[in-house]
Amino acid sequence: MKTLNDPFIAYECVNAIGNSLNLDEMLTEVVETFVRCAKAEGGKYLEKKTHYTTLIHIGEEFSPSETFEYETDSFSIHETKEGKILNIPVTHGHFLFLFTAKSDIDAFATLFSAFRIKLSNAIDACRSVEKLCSSNLSLSQQIDKEKNRNHATEKLMISQSRLAIMGEMIGMIAHQWRQPITLIGMLTNNTLLDVQLGDIKEKQLISDLQLIDKQIHFLSRTIDDFRNFFRPNKLPKTVTFGEIGTELTTIMGKSFLNRRISLIFEGEDETPFITYKNELLQVFINILNNAKDAFADQHTEYPVIRFHLGENESSSMFFISDNAGGIPQTIIARIFEPYFSTKSEKNGTGLGLYMSAIIVERHLKGSILACSDEKGTTFAIKIPKNGPKKGYDVY
Repeated sequence: MKTLNDPFIAYECVNAIGNSLNLDEMLTEVVETFVRCAKAEGGKYLEKKTHYTTLIHIGEEFSPSETFEYETDSFSIHETKEGKILNIPVTHGHFLFLFTAKSDIDAFATLFSAFRIKLSNAIDACRSVEKLCSSNLSLSQQIDKEKNRNHATEKLMISQSRLAIMGEMIGMIAHQWRQPITLIGMLTNNTLLDVQLGDIKEKQLISDLQLIDKQIHFLSRTIDDFRNFFRPNKLPKTVTFGEIGTELTTIMGKSFLNRRISLIFEGEDETPFITYKNELLQVFINILNNAKDAFADQHTEYPVIRFHLGENESSSMFFISDNAGGIPQTIIARIFEPYFSTKSEKNGTGLGLYMSAIIVERHLKGSILACSDEKGTTFAIKIPKNGPKKGYDVY
């Protein structure tokens, strides 16, 4: 028959300590093992915080007497109406065991006391893990909070970027409309003058009215083109390189023509790819507008922008090159930073290229790079040919 002095009992008891880093699991295994080995009626672990709280209870219920002394450096035995209670203090708490039958309590107490340091270390380790888990949870919540804050900031910055482009587009619409409106006004005045002079020629009047109608349709189509640009795409759609070229020419063409900028598209017009078209157009417009401003700053004699499409099995690649004299190597690494601009406060927000990078990398799941020399700058944009795998919030 095994006794409390049996080395196998000691091995079983010490082997129950520290098997889990979950405090409840570890304490449950310790109390169950010691109750069984000591043939006690019950056992529990009490922890002191503001007051003593029972964390684990195994076996029969029992309570210390009112005169029970918790604060003690070594084990103590107390008589109660339920039986004898063995109190063994450890760091931050106490193990209590109830004995009703005749038992060698002193031998068990001596055995148990030998493991006090190991028990205290195991409890401290579990508490440390709890604190670490709590800290990780708090850190995770803070990260989520910052992500949400950054997401909101990003939405605001994209809105600011779009507003900036909208302001430029209003100017572009004015360029697009100036000639048709002038022509309509001229034809109208001529017709009124013919009426006053009584010199109405039916054939000429019909021709003038047809020309006015043609110009009105042009004005209406221009508004639709610009309005469609600001209509967000909820789903990626198939678009061709030719469609991209046509829309960029519609939006930027008049402005470029007035500044004598040649916009040349190189690639197969019918080459298809799947993407969020308007968002990609926003990126291209930002780059083209920067080139246009650079031409003005450098007084480029023959300004040219080449827009080239390349592709492989999985990606569509766009290369936009200008001859505007290039970006200084001292700042080219910073051009995708927020609020960084080489333009004056009046002409630049510093958001265009930053938001272009955000759109390409996070939303279109692609990449954007820039390289430059003394001749000019080239932007390289790569996007998945079959569209981004995951969608994004449309702002």
